[in-house]
Amino acid sequence: MCHDHAVCDLKTCFSRLLRCLIGIGIIVSSPFSSARAETLLDGLSESYRFLVSDRDADGGALYTATAGALKGRALPLSYLDSAAYWGEFVCASPDVVCAVTDRYDSEDSTLSPLPGAGGPLQIERVFVHNGASIYDAAVWQIAVVLGQAANGFTNTYAADAYDLAGNQSLLLREGHCGDAEVVVKGANRAVTRGESFRYNGQAVSDPQNAFAFRMFGRSWLSDDPFRGTPWERWITVEGLPTRQTGPKPGHRRGRISWADWKPITGENAWAFLLGPLHAAYLHHVRYKEGRFVPFDDPAIRQALALLPTFAAMQSDIGAVYYAPAGTAGNVGGTFVHPQQVSVENNFSLYAGLKVLGATLEVTLAAQTTLAGRDKRTIRQALATIQTMLHGGKSASGRTTAGLIDFFRHRAWHAGGFVQGGLANAADRTEAWVPMLLPLAVDVNTWGVAALGAGMIDDWFGSGAAFDNWQQVKRWGGYGVGQTLWGVGYSDRDGNGMTAGGDFRQGIVSAEWTAGAITMVRNLRRHYARAAADGDAKARARLSSLDRDERHMLAALVRLRHDRYASEAFPGRPDDYARLIRTRSKPYLYASRRAMIPFGWYANPIPSTCATGWVVLVANHYDPFGYAGHPN
Repeated sequence: MCHDHAVCDLKTCFSRLLRCLIGIGIIVSSPFSSARAETLLDGLSESYRFLVSDRDADGGALYTATAGALKGRALPLSYLDSAAYWGEFVCASPDVVCAVTDRYDSEDSTLSPLPGAGGPLQIERVFVHNGASIYDAAVWQIAVVLGQAANGFTNTYAADAYDLAGNQSLLLREGHCGDAEVVVKGANRAVTRGESFRYNGQAVSDPQNAFAFRMFGRSWLSDDPFRGTPWERWITVEGLPTRQTGPKPGHRRGRISWADWKPITGENAWAFLLGPLHAAYLHHVRYKEGRFVPFDDPAIRQALALLPTFAAMQSDIGAVYYAPAGTAGNVGGTFVHPQQVSVENNFSLYAGLKVLGATLEVTLAAQTTLAGRDKRTIRQALATIQTMLHGGKSASGRTTAGLIDFFRHRAWHAGGFVQGGLANAADRTEAWVPMLLPLAVDVNTWGVAALGAGMIDDWFGSGAAFDNWQQVKRWGGYGVGQTLWGVGYSDRDGNGMTAGGDFRQGIVSAEWTAGAITMVRNLRRHYARAAADGDAKARARLSSLDRDERHMLAALVRLRHDRYASEAFPGRPDDYARLIRTRSKPYLYASRRAMIPFGWYANPIPSTCATGWVVLVANHYDPFGYAGHPN
C-alpha cells in the first residue's frame, strides 16, 4: 500500500511515494526522464497498416492463403521485397554472382540450385520473398492485437484483431503451407522419423507435440522474385521432365523447392508461448475487459501441447537445447550438434514459460467453470514450469538444475552473457563448454529484459546490469559522433566505439534496437527505485539510460520506410523509394545489406517483425513480462 501516516519532511515523503508508485507499476521510470515514445506514435497508424494490409495490393505484410482450412485467411510474411531490389541493387555489387543453374531431381522431384556462388543468393531471395519466420509472426500477433487494444487501430480483415492474429495459430495447428499444392496436415512440424528430429533422445510422433519448422513458405515450390521479370535471364534450368517423360505440375523456370526445415527452440518459444499468449491476454483481458484467458483458448491449448517437448529438450545443467538431433545447420551439408545451446533461445523460452505460468495461474484462480480434469492439467503444467525454471525431477524422471541456475552459473562470462555453447555433450568432459565469440547483442539485451535488471544485480553485484549495457554499446552500438542511434547484431558488424568515445556506423537493426530500448526501460525502472532514495550512482545511471532511450527512439524513426529513403545511412541503396514501394510506413529490418555472423543476411527492406516491435515499443509493452510489464 502507498499509505504512510508517519510524519516526514517534503523530500522524504516524495521519495516514499515515488518508490511506492514505481513498485506497484504506476510509474515505470524516473520522473527526471524526458524520454518518451511520441516520435514513434506519430505515424504509428500508418506503420500498423503495413501489418494488416495485403502485399500485392498495398505493399503490406499479408497474403491470402489458398490451401485446406487456411483457405481465404490472411497470413503474414516476414518481408516486403522486390525483383528490382535484388536485380538492380544486390546483383549490381561487384562481388555478387546472380547467375544460377537449377536442376530437377527425378528421385525426389526437387528443383534446386546447383553448387556455386549463385545458389545461396537464390535461396536467400526465395526465402525472403516467400517465407514467414514463426518468430516474426509471433511478434506480428502481439502487435496486431495491441494496436487495437491500446491504439484503437482497425483492419479490413476482422472486427476483432484477435481473429486476424489467430490465423497464425491455425497455420501452426494445421502445420502445412498456406498455398500448399497438396495439403498434408503436420507437414511443417518436426515429427521424429528414425534418428531425425529426436528431442534429447525422445521421439515425438504427434505433430501437435512437435516443434514447428522455423520458417513456413507459401508453398513447397516457391517463386524466385525474378520469375517473370527481365532478371529471369540469370536462371538456367536443367533436367525438367518433358510431357513424354511425365511432367511435374508447377516445376518450371523461376521456381525452386523449399529448403528450410529447421525446428529451433527459440522460434518455437515465441510461436507457441510469447506470441499467442500475449495476444490472448490483450484480447480477453485488456480489450474485452475480462479477468482471464479462457482455458479452451487455442493459445493455452497449443502451449500446453508443446510444454512436454520443451521440457524434454532440457539438459542436466538446465540449458535447453537449440534444436532436435538431425537438424540441418546454417551451412549446407552440416548438422546442428544435438547438445548445442543458444543462450538467447533460452531467454526466449524462460520468458515464455513465465508468461504461460502466470496466464495459467490467473485462469485457475478466476475461471469458475473449470472442470476437475482441467484444473489437474493446469497444476501439472505449473509443476513442469517450476521444474524447468528452478530445477528438480521432471515427469519423465530426468533431473535438471533449471534455467535460472544455468543463467546464473554458466551463461554469464566477463560481465555479459555468452551466445551459446555445448551442454552435457557426450563428446566433452566439461558439463558446459561456452562459445565466447562472436559476441551477440540480443543475448544481452533480451537477457536483461527477460530476467530483470534487479535479478542480475542481485547475482553479479550492484550495477552489473547497467555495466553490461555499457559493454554492449562499446562493441555493438551504432551512432553518430557520441550520440547513440541503436545497435547491430554482433561485435563483428563494424559498430562500437572509438578510443575517443565516438560511435562507428557499421549496421543498425530496427528490430534489435527495439529490443535494446525495451531492455533500457527495464534498467531505468530498476535504478529509479534507488535514485528515489537519493543514491548518487543510481541517479547517474538513470540519467545515462534516459539519454540512451531518448536517442534510440529518435533514431529508430529514421529506419521507417518513408524516412529512410532520404537519410544518409552508409550502404543505403540509391533510388530506394523506387526499389521498394508501399502505401504504408513500415520499419526496415536493417540500415544496409550485410552478412550477420550467426548465419543470415540482413537487408534494408520492410520487416514485419521490426514494424511489430515498434508497435510494442511505442506502447511501452514488454513482451518478456506477463501482461507486457517489465520483469
